[in-house]
This record gives sequence, C-alpha cells and structure tokens, in this order.
Amino acid sequence: MSQVSLLGEGVPHDPTVSINRICENPHKRWEQWWVWGSEQINPIVVKEVRQSLKSKQFTISFGLTLIAAVSWTLLAISLLVPRIYYVPGGATLLAGFFCILALPLMVIIPFSAFRSMTSETEDSTFELLSISALSASQIVYGKMASASLQLLLYLSALAPCIVLTYVLRGVSLFTILFLLGATVLFSVCETALAILAASISRTRMMQTGVSVLLLGGLLWAFFAWTGVIISQGIDEFSNPPREMLVFLFALLTIVAVAISVVLCAASAAIDFPSENHSTRIRWQLMGLLTLTFFWSTMGLVVAEQREVAVAILIGNFGFAMFLGALITGERGVISLRAQRSLPKTFFGRVFLTWMYPGAGLGYVFLICFYAAIVFVMAMFELFYANRLQSFFGNASITATGFTLLCYLTIYVGLNRLMMLGLGRHFAARMVGSVALLIVMLLLIHLIPWVLVYYYNDYREFPYGWHQAFNIWLTVTEVNQQLSLDIGASILIVTLCAIGIFGLNLLLSSRDVMLVRVALPPRVREEAQVAESQREQPPDPFAD
Repeated sequence: MSQVSLLGEGVPHDPTVSINRICENPHKRWEQWWVWGSEQINPIVVKEVRQSLKSKQFTISFGLTLIAAVSWTLLAISLLVPRIYYVPGGATLLAGFFCILALPLMVIIPFSAFRSMTSETEDSTFELLSISALSASQIVYGKMASASLQLLLYLSALAPCIVLTYVLRGVSLFTILFLLGATVLFSVCETALAILAASISRTRMMQTGVSVLLLGGLLWAFFAWTGVIISQGIDEFSNPPREMLVFLFALLTIVAVAISVVLCAASAAIDFPSENHSTRIRWQLMGLLTLTFFWSTMGLVVAEQREVAVAILIGNFGFAMFLGALITGERGVISLRAQRSLPKTFFGRVFLTWMYPGAGLGYVFLICFYAAIVFVMAMFELFYANRLQSFFGNASITATGFTLLCYLTIYVGLNRLMMLGLGRHFAARMVGSVALLIVMLLLIHLIPWVLVYYYNDYREFPYGWHQAFNIWLTVTEVNQQLSLDIGASILIVTLCAIGIFGLNLLLSSRDVMLVRVALPPRVREEAQVAESQREQPPDPFAD
C-alpha cells in the first residue's frame, strides 16, 4: 500500500525529505535570520530563565505580589467610596502599587541574582562554566538578562493596576513613567552591583559576610525609596522644570555607562587571571569619568558659580580615590598572553601602555586623568575670572584642584607601595587594598589632630602647617582664603607628591619597558580557523 503525503493524495512519502529539511540550511530569507538569531542567544539566559521560573522562590514571591496588588486595589477602592466618583483617587492607589512593586524589584531580584552567582561556586559548577566555550562576559550578562526578564514579568503583572490609577485621575502620565523608570533603574543598578559582589567573593566566609551586607543595603534602599514616595507624595513628581529633565537624561547616561563598567569588572573577576582585563575596564572608566566630567562642566557653564566647580573637583576626587584603592590591588604582573596585545609603535607605548595590567601603570593612568580634570578647571577659572570675580575672593579653584591632585598622588601612591609587601597571589587583594587605604586615611587624619588637640589642653586651635595632610581641613581653608599656613601646607604636599609619584613611576619602569610578544604559530592558526568558521548574519540584499 502506497504512502499518502499530507500535501496531496497519491504522492509517495520520502522520509529523507523531512530529514534534509531539518539538517540542511534553510533557503528562505526569514528562516535564515531566525536560525542565525537563535544561535546568537546566550545559553546562560535559557538556563537561568528555566531555573528561576521553576524555583519556589519565584513562585512564592510572584504569587504574593499579585495577592498584595489585588488586596490593595480592593482595600483602597473600598476606602475611597463614595468620594472616588467625584474626587481623583489615582495618587493614593499609585503610591501603594509602587511600594508593592518596589519590594521584588529592589530586594528579591538583586538578591536572587547574587545567590545565583554564588551558587555556581558552592555547587562546583563555576569551574565547568569557566572552562567551557562560554566566555566570562556571557556568564555575567546571562545572569543580568535573566534578572531583567524577571523584572519585566513583575512589571507586566502590575501594569493593569498602574493603568487603573491613571483612569481614576489625579496622576499625570509623566509621574507614572518617572516612578516606573526610577524604580527599574534602581533595580538594574542593584542587580549589577549584586553580581559584582558575588563575583569577587569566592570563598564561603566572604560570601556569608557580603550576603548579609548586601541584604541590609537592599532593604535600606527599599525603605528609603518607598519612604520618599509616601512622604513626598505623588504630586511632587509631576510637572518638573526643563532643567530637571536635562539632569535626569544626564544621570541616565552616566548610570548606563556605570552599569557597563560594573558588569565588565564582574566578568574580569571570574575570568582567568592570565587574560588582559585591565585595558577594557580602564577604557570604560575613562569613558565614565569623561562623561561625568562633561555633564558636570555643562552644569558649571550654565550656573557660572565657583561652588559648582569645587563640587566637581571633590566628587571626582572621591571617585578617583575609590578607583585608586581597587587599581592598587591588582597583582601588578603582565602575563605573556597580555603582552601579545601591547602597542607596537613608540607613540603607542608612550600613550597606551598605561591601559595595560599592572598596579603601577594604573596608578599613573589615574593621576594623569585627574590632572587633566584639574587643568580643564584651571582653564575655566582663567576664562571666567572677570565674570566670577565676586565669587572668588582670595581663594582659587586651581589651588583647590591642585591640592586634591597632590592628596590623590600621595595616598594612592602610598597604598600601592604598601601593597607591594603582600604576595601577588593573595586571595583578597582588592578587599585588602580598600581596607588598607581606609585605615591609612584614618590614622593620618586622626593622629595629628588628637596630638594637637591634647597639646592645646583640649581647646579649639587654628589651622597650621602640621595639618597639611588632613584633606578636609586643608581643602576647607583653601576654599575660604589663601594664607601663609595654606601656602606652607601646599608646598609640603607638593614635595611629598612629587617624591611618591617619582618612586612609583620608577618601580613601574619594568612594565613600561615590556615589548610586544608575537603570537605562537599554533595560536595564530587556531585564530584564523575560528575567524573563517565564524557564522555571519545573512545578507538581506542577497538573492
């Protein structure tokens, strides 16, 4: 009996047709795009989404969120009846819905991402992922994509409730979009920081301590944000001025770049130590600092006030101190793998070597970048000297920036020199570097202050040159008025900064003198084969 095809009667069925249909490349253009797109999906996303959606944690939290939303809707409407027919009641419901939505978005999702990352180490599956074909960036971005998908599920679940508040009047569309965007932005930032915290805590003891601190920070952020919504009221977020919209756009761009830097640092923390992670991170840090400085300078040009310039210098100084603590915690060794990508030309080695691994190279990169910020502020002061003369007095923006530059050079340089005493394979170099810088700052600031306070019989004392290394007192005096004691303090910190910078530069000469290493023949051949086998997207204009 002859087989009958589904497409027509009397046509014999050939089983090889269906097999070729599955195994051979598709001929239709949309099928080619579909196959190429499915191959580009991160497999970690599929794994994490399946595990998270099937877990009891997601089922319980998602169910409780829906129950809370329905309960609040019924309770609020019953309390507002009969006023709800003639008095707008959307603001009251919206405040409750955002408090309900903020709990999973700002607490549950970031902490779940942290536990998902640490479970790879606890279950001994992290090593298998590390040696697989997946890169460290795919692992980190896969965890982030899974958390983002859960975020979208919570938003879609409460979307009808939020639409109901707009129908009940009393709430503008901008208010809803602003609160939604701010809550989502907080959630994404917390999730990225949670993934970074899980990446750098590789031991069981560190994971326990970091999880407690992270959970406490997430709860504090949740109560702080919900407290702002309840205390300030929904009406405070409506009809913002145009300057506020520009500020929100600038903040959004800065946060987007900062999240990219955090995820890049997380992928570097779980990757092989022989890989070159510093170059990519430092380029992104340069982009983040440049973007922050650009928006700050734009605000300074609009405001034309000296206080804005000082705030820019102090803000960048604090961020640079934190980055310096992390950079000085690097092992300070350029592996042979990293030497393969060193610059070839003389000018490339002069300007680009500082982007490569090494605590000394990172220290020079950081000092030079902050010096460029101080130079721009000095040019601003020179250009606006006549227009801002009433704000300056005898103080100087250039003097403030130069003093902060000296302090950054001294403290980060000393931290780097002390970190040379630790072993290169010390397990917690980054954490130890940050802790060492904090302890050093406390001792240098407190010991002279206590001694002088005791010498003056516990009475108030004026500023003197002996407080030259006190950042807060010296910068405060420089901002108020230049004097003889301030000049002596600036001279002391300048000489110390020159000496410490020169010593660090001398110790970094080994990394500067390294030359590019050629690729081994086997590695070059494998790279060529991988490049030739890389699947390209289909051409939409091809026949």
